[in-house]
Amino acid sequence: MVKESALEVIKLAYTECIYVQIPDGYRSIAEQDKLYAQGRTAPGKVVTNAKGGQSNHNYGLAVDYFLLTPDGKTALWTVNNDWLRVATIAKSFGQKQIGK
Repeated sequence: MVKESALEVIKLAYTECIYVQIPDGYRSIAEQDKLYAQGRTAPGKVVTNAKGGQSNHNYGLAVDYFLLTPDGKTALWTVNNDWLRVATIAKSFGQKQIGK
């Protein structure tokens, strides 16, 4: 269900000239704990507030996304109006949250 919804989100965003890519979906608890440590006990900036077992990613119920420039060559990691539009599209499929 999540995969199918994510593909539909990509298709609908594309019709609005918003180019979306999904780098991550399911994460093991160990992978989630490693991300949670980032910006806390490991180098980098904080990217999640969920510890292992607390993320929908750990149950295959969430995906992350980022936007691409129109030529498809550059990833855009900022939250802007297009990013928010993709979130709105995703919510129309009943997803609680879909994020970068």
